[in-house]
Amino acid sequence: MEHVILALAANDVKELYVVVGYQKERTMNHFEDGVHYGVEITYIEQKELLGTAHALGMAKPFIDEDFLVVNGDNLIDERSVSDLVSADGENVILAVLRSHTGDYGVLTMEQQRVKKIIEKPGRPCSGILNTGAYKFSPDILDEIHRTPISERGSYDLTQTVSQMIDDGKDVRAKIAEGVWSDAIFSWDLLKANSLALSLMKPKISGELEDWSKIRGAVEIGEGSVVRSGCYITGPVSIGRNCDIGPNVTVLPATSIGESVHVGSNSELRNSIVMNGTRIGSGAIISDSIIGASCTLGDQTITETGAAIVDIEDELYRAEFGAILADNDIVGSRVLMNSGTLVGTDSRVGSAASIRGWIDRGSKVI
Repeated sequence: MEHVILALAANDVKELYVVVGYQKERTMNHFEDGVHYGVEITYIEQKELLGTAHALGMAKPFIDEDFLVVNGDNLIDERSVSDLVSADGENVILAVLRSHTGDYGVLTMEQQRVKKIIEKPGRPCSGILNTGAYKFSPDILDEIHRTPISERGSYDLTQTVSQMIDDGKDVRAKIAEGVWSDAIFSWDLLKANSLALSLMKPKISGELEDWSKIRGAVEIGEGSVVRSGCYITGPVSIGRNCDIGPNVTVLPATSIGESVHVGSNSELRNSIVMNGTRIGSGAIISDSIIGASCTLGDQTITETGAAIVDIEDELYRAEFGAILADNDIVGSRVLMNSGTLVGTDSRVGSAASIRGWIDRGSKVI
């Protein structure tokens, strides 16, 4: 979401209304009023998850001119925002060309005008994909109350837009020339993270001890210490107040949050480590996401490779190591096999080998 806000600010979109719901405090505490990001944020709470159209409708009292709608869990760069801002028409969908669109809405078009939105065809096909980012006039707000409820019990913005198209209103699409990426599943964040890091500008604000080495684009936040013997190859981002090393290797496409400790002789690659996490010595973390305030013991290993993941009784092919939610504690010498997902507040004893889905609050001996 930070990348989305910075992309908006770079296009002089400074007045933001952010709809929050579950765990709203995490978002609000992180971004506060937005002043550190060059924007002004007003938060609107959606107490029930009733869909994107319902969320937009809650912002109606604040809108009296043309505006943008973007998803906070997408990655979008300033070029794509610029494409949307400058697009002709009052009602515009930001679109991208993709070779596979089975999990997204597909647009059928006549010149720049959208004729139909086909929601999630569910089969491999190429086409023009709806990114879920829009430019609207305030007139869209009068259409919200006419949005039909979906089978999931929600009011979806795509249905509102489809309704406008069916009524003969002019809805256009603009093909983005910049970066856009979505994260449907938690492991999709690894690809989004890699894209975000590719846009990063290197900046060293922390301390590099003697005999530490950095190559490529690396960002190190204030108050962080990279100790002697560390080797970091970018793109890599390390937040504020971290303690890395000594003799730690950090390889490309790795993001480390704030106040993270990584013990000596550990290796991290293509991974995300969130705020307040502690990783012991001799750990190998690959293609993984480690949530906030986790503790991983010495010689923890996340194995990487192809896996079949069961999500709500549906099977998906994926390739990642492990994904840990917040506040997990993992003992020493634990092997997490590829495709492991661990729920929040779980405990894994030393020398265990785990795989598959571990429910929140579990204890593995």
